Amino acid sequence: MQSLRRCLLLLIVGLVGLAGLAMLPGGVSAEGGVPFPAPAGTTWSVVAGYNTGTHGDHDGGDPHALDFVRTDAPTDWTPVLAPVDGVITWFDFNGLTIVDANGYAHLLVHIDPDEHIRRSLTVTIGDQVGRVFPVGYDVNGGVAHIHYAIHNTRGGGYLGRTIPFTGTYALEGRDLLWQDEYNLHADVQFTSTNGPNWTAPGSTTPGATDEEPAVESEPTWTLPADAPIGGWRTVGVSRRTSVAGLFASLEAPLSEIAVHHAVGNVYYRFDPADPASADVAVRSVQPGQAVWARVLPDTRWLPAPPSEPQQVTLRLYRGTNLVSWQGPDRSVTQALGNVGHLSHAYQYDPYQQTWRFWSPDGPDFLNTITTLRSGDAIYIAVRVGSTWTQLP
Repeated sequence: MQSLRRCLLLLIVGLVGLAGLAMLPGGVSAEGGVPFPAPAGTTWSVVAGYNTGTHGDHDGGDPHALDFVRTDAPTDWTPVLAPVDGVITWFDFNGLTIVDANGYAHLLVHIDPDEHIRRSLTVTIGDQVGRVFPVGYDVNGGVAHIHYAIHNTRGGGYLGRTIPFTGTYALEGRDLLWQDEYNLHADVQFTSTNGPNWTAPGSTTPGATDEEPAVESEPTWTLPADAPIGGWRTVGVSRRTSVAGLFASLEAPLSEIAVHHAVGNVYYRFDPADPASADVAVRSVQPGQAVWARVLPDTRWLPAPPSEPQQVTLRLYRGTNLVSWQGPDRSVTQALGNVGHLSHAYQYDPYQQTWRFWSPDGPDFLNTITTLRSGDAIYIAVRVGSTWTQLP
């Protein structure tokens, strides 16, 4: 009986904590990434990545800055093109900033700005704004290159800390996620697609015709006829991306996403229509994590299961962790059998809009979770932090 009381108390505490979603403000306007700031077809390589001797908080708060050199021709005097639509807010003899609609300043340095560049000038993607300085024309460390970074700003030429090239700002559609690792993403290769009427990767190309070759698509998932209408759903993450990238890839009638932060047991909110959530948009999410997604009223939607089971390793923090099962359908006892220091687990049922519970030492009438299906999201509470490898 004492064990039963403990299980019930843990369930109540967990559900009360969840009911008070401490969502922080957080969103960005559009998804799809940015093009490389050079003419379409030119190829480039990262010569200095995140967190180097000259890219860091110790050097102007720009740990996410990148330096690029051209690989298909000399870098010297290569035209530099605007990577975003925006306004020139600062320029001098070797660089400029373009502030986009979300209020971020795109800094391009070690370039010779064109003569027409001035403050308050409006530019669009593909507009030429300068050319890359050769060695000897600029203090560029003896290597002709483009320094590109996306900074927080409050205007007037002020540059705050940088953000990574992820989500809305994925470079050429590639998420360059942040980790505290020296020279991260060095030698990554890019081919620019920049130019007038640029279209984000994955978007419909203007002027496409029925005569174009058909592209094979992944098998479609049929939405159950009785899928619940509107409200919150738990969604498993099956590939490494950003919060904004996940929102776009779901292709669902969603209004926002809530990301659980296990260390503080708080939730960060991303709403693509709310610029205040821009910092949340670029947060990275990993396979095996899970989030909450809010479905628009009067619409039916459920997340599709992963295309195939996969083995993932997750870091579990002491307390409650929102994760997803990426293996094949399996009994909850088998699926969670190798979770170290497991206390209990609980899961939201969107059909019944109720909670289900499971504990290794709980009685049958209390353990209402029986099976974990591929892609299912579940809260796991552990007494000690550890890692958990899900075995397919």
